[in-house]
Amino acid sequence: MIRSWVKKISKFKRVRVFGVLFFGLFPVLGSSLYGCTRNVEESDPVLLVTEETEEDVAGNLPVEYADVVSTLSFSVRYRTAATQDLSFDVERAKIDSVLVTPGETVRAGQLLITLETDTDIEAEREDLLYQIERLELLKLETQHQIEYEKTLARFEHAMDTPLTDEKNRKLEEKLQAIDDKYYFTLQDYDDKITICNLKLYNLENNNNDHNIYAGMDGIVEYVREGLEGSQTVIGRTVITIKDPNDMYFYASDRSAIEYLSGLESVVISVNGSSAAEYEAKPELTEEGDGLRFILIGDSASAIINENTNGNIVIETGRKDNVLSVPKAAVHRAGDKIYVYVVDEDGYRRYREVQIGLEGDSRIEILSGLSAGEIVAVNY
Repeated sequence: MIRSWVKKISKFKRVRVFGVLFFGLFPVLGSSLYGCTRNVEESDPVLLVTEETEEDVAGNLPVEYADVVSTLSFSVRYRTAATQDLSFDVERAKIDSVLVTPGETVRAGQLLITLETDTDIEAEREDLLYQIERLELLKLETQHQIEYEKTLARFEHAMDTPLTDEKNRKLEEKLQAIDDKYYFTLQDYDDKITICNLKLYNLENNNNDHNIYAGMDGIVEYVREGLEGSQTVIGRTVITIKDPNDMYFYASDRSAIEYLSGLESVVISVNGSSAAEYEAKPELTEEGDGLRFILIGDSASAIINENTNGNIVIETGRKDNVLSVPKAAVHRAGDKIYVYVVDEDGYRRYREVQIGLEGDSRIEILSGLSAGEIVAVNY
């Protein structure tokens, strides 16, 4: 009678109604209110839950054998290992021309941006080149003169027969005298050529050192707009070069280092324009502050846009075909772990359980439940 009455109230209001059934209550039902009060104080309560509404019943699921899997997820980003930002080291010089565009392949040492050339400097350069060429011709002419005089001396010696040791000694002295006569002339030419070359080197470097050259092989990633005809600013990046042959995914998460370093390979899932799964080998960075993932196997030839985000998921635990319930069915209160078991009449009953592996979506049940029982799931 009491239980039926509780059910009717529940269906009428369509809310959950909680009641307490006290053992030993019926023998004293006709007793005074004082007697009832005394029994309440002395009895152990059992928690009862009425049958669920139709909406609640849809959230009840059976205890069953299934796989329990726990995973960890790490975010990574695709980036280049080597980049170079180029800037001018001179202030307010006028930029003459920009010789490259974004996406263009360049080689180390290639001229990228030039400054306007001073006409006086160019004239001085031409004069130095002329002086160097003239001095080298004079030096060559002197060397020819030396060879001519030595040849003539050898011829005269050969004609002076019979040849004796004394005549041979005099020939050697004459050849040495010819070298000595022109020694300082040749030395003077060498000194003048060296001085002119130093002047030319300083002149060209004073002018060309302010131009922009590629410091590495790579691809031009960025060129500042409106450079031609503008004035230089010291330290402001005008060109960025990246190395497309040294790209990798990168993770700075310290937990990624803990869980992923030392693995032979991982699978990186990517969405968007480069959507696919890529195989990569994790390596600790030289600084030790993160992991880089080098594409291997068939993935090594993949073309992926820089700054593409990826995700790595690894299993940290697995139990196959074990008694388990949905994760949302398990509750905690202090050190107690419990579920609500739904009986054949639709009542939810509190029951403590022992759990094992906690997976991403299911939790292993070690004791407290049997396969086929129904538990309430709160999503």
